[in-house]
Amino acid sequence: MDDEKKFNCVEMKNRIQAALIREYDGLSSEEVRRKRHNKLASSNSPAARMWQAAMKRRATI
Repeated sequence: MDDEKKFNCVEMKNRIQAALIREYDGLSSEEVRRKRHNKLASSNSPAARMWQAAMKRRATI
């Protein structure tokens, strides 16, 4: 058991959050919104697929 790596979710969250802050630094709110929208629209991650399905349902209402 001592050889197993420990998973630190707080450290991971902090690392991801810092990367996003650097990525969006200097962008307006609209530019950040557009960039997030484009990422979700082109990603195949489970969260993005849920978002894409919700957008399709929204478009048909």
